[in-house]
Amino acid sequence: MSELVVYLCGQEAGRLIRKDNGNLQFRYGDGYQGPPISQALPVQVAAYPHELCRAVFAGLLIEGEARETIARNLGVSVGNDYALLEALGGDCAGAITILEPGQELPRTPSVRAIDADLLDALLHELPQRPLAADPAEGTRLSLAGAQPKLPVILEQDEFFLPLNAAAATTHILKPEPARFPGLVDNEAFCMDLAHAVGLPAAHVRKRRSSAGLAYLLVERYDRDLTADPIRRLHQEDFCQALGRQPERKYQADGGPTVVEVVALLRECSAKPAQDLPTFWRALVFNWLIGNCDAHAKNFSLLYDAGFPTLAPLYDLVSTTVYPELTRRLAMSLDGARQIDDVSTQAWTSLAGEASYSSRFAARETGVLLTRVSEETQRLAGSPEHDSEIVGAIAEGIRARSALVAGLL
Repeated sequence: MSELVVYLCGQEAGRLIRKDNGNLQFRYGDGYQGPPISQALPVQVAAYPHELCRAVFAGLLIEGEARETIARNLGVSVGNDYALLEALGGDCAGAITILEPGQELPRTPSVRAIDADLLDALLHELPQRPLAADPAEGTRLSLAGAQPKLPVILEQDEFFLPLNAAAATTHILKPEPARFPGLVDNEAFCMDLAHAVGLPAAHVRKRRSSAGLAYLLVERYDRDLTADPIRRLHQEDFCQALGRQPERKYQADGGPTVVEVVALLRECSAKPAQDLPTFWRALVFNWLIGNCDAHAKNFSLLYDAGFPTLAPLYDLVSTTVYPELTRRLAMSLDGARQIDDVSTQAWTSLAGEASYSSRFAARETGVLLTRVSEETQRLAGSPEHDSEIVGAIAEGIRARSALVAGLL
């Protein structure tokens, strides 16, 4: 049996235990009186079992091919969540930090400057070295998701890599993958469009490295950038909060449904009157832009003041502009599993299933539809977003808008 120390907001919360059979347990520390690690792990004396531990802690780790690569680089099994967290848990999403017993939580940040040449090298090496993770140098980073990304510290327009757990990253760099040309323009447009129609979303900027590699600079919403040193804000995605393991993020694989997410928000949100309408608008917005990948790990709870609220939206992209990607919805809408099967009636029925009033659904959908149409036309015609892929997204928005006109 072995164990790791789990910190939340700089306070020791408990121990993550690997039993001799490889199963995980989590036990809160004696006398711990802080907030819970997760909605799925309320503070209690008894240890939590493997399935719930995997949902929360494996949910912190990178996924897909990047996980396979990083496991190979570290010399551990791709299925060994514990070993990956041991190597990478120094800077996770939210305010969780995972260290080995006896390893003190550092108080003074240590960083390494990233010059233009090093940035180019790191971005180009991401497929072979995901997250630029190098525990030997002190760089211990973990972020969920499958897309290549580089967590960094941005200070006075200079980038730095964290070298210890006290150095909280502030931004995420997402380079454009060769497989999906135009993805940077795609996500930048969709995120800016969300802001333009009044949806809370992470702030992004398009940039290019000195060698001309396009990347998206994403400001982390789970950091208080006004604090010195930077303060981590706890967050968890809806798979973690609902106790679903990360490989079950899609509804078709047993992942959370719209109704389950809405029920969780009603139960735990400190601001349900704000969060429930926002989540409905986010569902409609994702459908309008053609985002079939809006699964439960792409929505989160943020614990800014200690109480959970719906986190700003992130990873907003139009997947339908890439013909090779599925048109199956990550979360079905009233049984409609394909994006092309969503009808006016589907939205009306979904509102009833999720306990939204039909009047609310009609009003909010109508208002959002008008704003998205207006702002799409404005943004798509601007020099910042003048690209072929944005034109394709705009065309998809116009087509889907016509389908819900009967709801107005």
